[in-house]
Amino acid sequence: MYKSTNLDMFTFPFVNYKDKTYRYSNDLVALPEDKVNFMKITPEYEAQIRRKRAMLEKQPDVRYQSFPHTMEMQWEFVELIIGLAIDKYPEHFSVEKDGDHWTFTNHILGETEKFTFGDESSITREPYDMIGRHFHHDYMLMVNRDDNFYLEVAQESFAALFSPNWNLGMSFNEIHAPVPFKSRDGVHLTDRIRKFLLTIEPGAPRTRVNWNLMADRWDVNYETFDIWGPQRDNVTSENAGKLVHLRVEEQWFIRMPRSNAILFVLDTQFLPLEDLVKRPEWLEITYFNLADIPDEMAEYKGMAPFLPQSVEYLKNLIESMKVQP
Repeated sequence: MYKSTNLDMFTFPFVNYKDKTYRYSNDLVALPEDKVNFMKITPEYEAQIRRKRAMLEKQPDVRYQSFPHTMEMQWEFVELIIGLAIDKYPEHFSVEKDGDHWTFTNHILGETEKFTFGDESSITREPYDMIGRHFHHDYMLMVNRDDNFYLEVAQESFAALFSPNWNLGMSFNEIHAPVPFKSRDGVHLTDRIRKFLLTIEPGAPRTRVNWNLMADRWDVNYETFDIWGPQRDNVTSENAGKLVHLRVEEQWFIRMPRSNAILFVLDTQFLPLEDLVKRPEWLEITYFNLADIPDEMAEYKGMAPFLPQSVEYLKNLIESMKVQP
């Protein structure tokens, strides 16, 4: 996750709010040719990897799940990820191939993965889980069948009301059924997004930015609700600046050429509300959008218990800036 004291030098992917009123949409856009590689190695890379691996070890069944029949597409995922990593960061990653015998080297961590491509008996973890531990993103594979997408492999460390253990096997519509909004023509937005995903072609990924608020947590999954649920009540209009973080997901949707599955990639970053003061334009637009969120959307996003306190904090912060000389 990013943590910075100088937002002028900061690459935090701030939410592209359209105006001062809240609206929910898919906002999926095509990527320019020079931006199709989602790999991102930041100064926080080693800390990110340590945290991801620690969470995977702490809750292995909650944070990684797959079906036995997914091995072929898992190897396709390995090939794709290694290729992207080497293409963008050849100084950090390399691979040597001797027929099906591959040696992948992570030069940042000083680690090597040796395996026979296509043979899961040559590694101690499933291929998807093995290579995913070298990169801080969260990854999900949605298999395309019957005009829908089904979650069949997932590895995550920054959950937002999601877990591979809970959601494995669900369709795209089932996962997003709680979304409370319909479009003006009465079509549920989940259906609209699903139909758009069906149009994605190999080599032409799509991207969007999604956001939420987190109350003194980096992730929330269903299995730990007994812990983080009550914690939301600790937020007040005085401490919201430190406890509440703007959680932003950069999302990529990539059609796998052989399996035809959709690879869903998440890069999750956090910004404490108190840091919005460093960008007044961010502060104001965030305040207006949070103040305008419908109750049903606040419930869906899990922020309802601490949203009023967060809005009050931002309002007070804006007012305090107006009276400063």
